[in-house]
Amino acid sequence: MLSLRFERTRSGLECLITRSCSRAFVLTSVVAALGAVGCGNDDDDGGGDTVTLADSGSIAALTNEIGIPTTVAVSDGVAWVVESQFDRYPAFFPDADPPAPFRLVGVPLAGGEADEIPLPPNFFPEGIAVTRGGRIFVGSVASGAIYTVAPGTAVAAAFTLSLTPSTVGMTIGNDNTSVWACNSNMTTGASMVVGLRIDGATTIATHTLEPAAGQTGTFCNDLVFSPDGSLWVTESTGGQIFRIPAEDLDQNNSAEVWLQADELAPPAPGQFGVNGITLLNGRMYLAVTDPGTLFSIDPALEEPTDDDLEEIDLVDEDGDDFDLVRPDGITAVPGSSTDLLVVQNGLGTDGGKVLSRVRIDRQ
Repeated sequence: MLSLRFERTRSGLECLITRSCSRAFVLTSVVAALGAVGCGNDDDDGGGDTVTLADSGSIAALTNEIGIPTTVAVSDGVAWVVESQFDRYPAFFPDADPPAPFRLVGVPLAGGEADEIPLPPNFFPEGIAVTRGGRIFVGSVASGAIYTVAPGTAVAAAFTLSLTPSTVGMTIGNDNTSVWACNSNMTTGASMVVGLRIDGATTIATHTLEPAAGQTGTFCNDLVFSPDGSLWVTESTGGQIFRIPAEDLDQNNSAEVWLQADELAPPAPGQFGVNGITLLNGRMYLAVTDPGTLFSIDPALEEPTDDDLEEIDLVDEDGDDFDLVRPDGITAVPGSSTDLLVVQNGLGTDGGKVLSRVRIDRQ
């Protein structure tokens, strides 16, 4: 169990982590409140206001609202945040207002004015991935369509392949020539991992995820590659982590259950369990959307159990619980051995809509 204490300093919010072992952790949090003021996407001309970061120490508020952020990917010092607007998705909320124009929002990690990339109407994006050259891929929950943005442009164009009915989490292969995505059907409960070649837009392999004991379906949610080429996948319905060994990536249906834990499963039907996944400095980090927890675990373990999960217990500067509000996508900051980004989507709540940058220093 990790314990985080937030303390205000001249430079911002500093979070001190203590742990009952010989190694101490220090974590510094930089937060961008994505739902700060208004909703610039409701402009009559169909465009959104320019999103900027306010200069307020380590808490930076954006000037307009991001409609339910889900995932984040970093390229050239910019964190590209997916604006899902799931609070206006008819499949979830039949009586919701029509969505505002869709977009990706690029938040500079060093602060400053943010960028926007428009997305097609009724796109309802969820997953995002960026190649080492800066090419962005984003997928649609509503249609399964995949769009791509060339480096240095702000125009999203359709990728040749789409994944019916829904494209969820996405990641780029270690060879930088493939994109891998979760293809999940919220109606039938069937889900799989699909690998696609970037050049030629052909399918490499598909890997069906099997339900956990007592479950009738699965929901493939997010995925990440480890340095050895293995692909790690979160399954939100049964609280499972799957592993696809590097040597089996191109062999269909090679996903193996690496871990199933009650702590990673949703507490009630209709909720989401383990969601975002990333690797940082030799550790695996997992975000559990409901009830809103963050875990780490050693990915080198051969047969892990729930006892190997370390829950990160957040408390504020007064010692009170500091709860994450529906954490979703997480990612390590490229080139850093200490920095992690966490998205809180806040769907169905008054909170969340926040992108948090945390710094973890092992001493």
